[in-house]
Amino acid sequence: MIEPIKVIEPLRDDLRNLIPDNYFTTTAFKRWIVANSLQDIWSQCIEYARREQSVIILGGMGNIIIPGNALTHLLNHFFKKDISVFCKFLSQLLLNYSQVNGVDLDLTDIIEDLRAARIPEVDISGLEMIMKKEDNDTEDDELEITEEQKIRKLEREYVAEMEIDPNSRAAINAYLIWFSETLLYLSDFYSIANSDFLRFKSIDNSGNGYCLKTNYHSILAIYNLLMKNVSKQLSTDTNNAKKTPMVFVSHSAKDKRFVEAFVDMLESLGFTSENLFCSSIEGYGIPLSNDIFETLRALFSEHDLFVIFIHSPRYYSSAISLNEMGAAWVLRTDFCSILTKDMEFSGMKGVVNANSISIKVDSEEAPARLTELKDQLLKKFSLIPIDQTRWERKRNVFLDVVKTI
Repeated sequence: MIEPIKVIEPLRDDLRNLIPDNYFTTTAFKRWIVANSLQDIWSQCIEYARREQSVIILGGMGNIIIPGNALTHLLNHFFKKDISVFCKFLSQLLLNYSQVNGVDLDLTDIIEDLRAARIPEVDISGLEMIMKKEDNDTEDDELEITEEQKIRKLEREYVAEMEIDPNSRAAINAYLIWFSETLLYLSDFYSIANSDFLRFKSIDNSGNGYCLKTNYHSILAIYNLLMKNVSKQLSTDTNNAKKTPMVFVSHSAKDKRFVEAFVDMLESLGFTSENLFCSSIEGYGIPLSNDIFETLRALFSEHDLFVIFIHSPRYYSSAISLNEMGAAWVLRTDFCSILTKDMEFSGMKGVVNANSISIKVDSEEAPARLTELKDQLLKKFSLIPIDQTRWERKRNVFLDVVKTI
């Protein structure tokens, strides 16, 4: 039996309680040894342990005892050679066993053993990082984690490996996995037109682990900024997702005949008072007991509005209509502009002007543009598609009516 150096004897006993000696005969352990370029020194330790085995052990137990003694010899060797190397090896060994077997290790006794052996705190920090990582992993497992949380978890895993040895195979792999997953995630929200994303995307990761550590610290601020902005965007999208969609017909009350024909066409698509607001049309407007401005405020705050502006000379003389236009622009709602027969593009004023997408009802392209609007509304409101012949009839009736107004 190979005895540990006296000062690390408590640690060897506690290590054996955490990792049974038969683990050092497994393929997983041998693979880890090779990945960390320790195969030569491990072979030497096995041979030394075999030579030192003074008793013949029956029943195959020697196959377990010899690797256990070899590990003790290797720990003695690293402890005598370099305390930092000893602690890094110990940390990597414990982390590997934890990951391979999917178990959380309580390293409290191991850390106390190291402190009792007067190991510097800076060398013990790697083990403390493992404990923090496992605590975080446990918290993550208790909840369904988001894509952002998965990215942050991969980052923590890399940092834990980096603190142990930035140039180890484990640290390099952890970095590359974190970076590739982060790049895929951010690509859903940014293009190379964003200078920060372009800088993140273009980082050269072809170097060794020390280069990757430098890369990580150089892009850390940009990475955190990009992730923070995505989080804000998702939060906004989540709030908007709670709003029910609604078409809001912004018009002048003096254009009631026009909007009556327009609403009739929208009804043929499946719109009802549940998803359509038009203040001039009974059943689609403001109840008698309600304040008009309070109703408008609620509409803009509680619904995901698609605003259809009915531009006419009367529209621009209505203070309420202009307020609706301003609110829609501030809230960045989707919108479409329809011009009455007596309205010219040159007369469009305010934030929604002639540069925006517009349909003039007496133009040659009006039928096609209205069909495009129909397709957009059906998709946005998840409505059942209307028969094409029926749609064309309803659309043409609308155009015939409004051209006479």
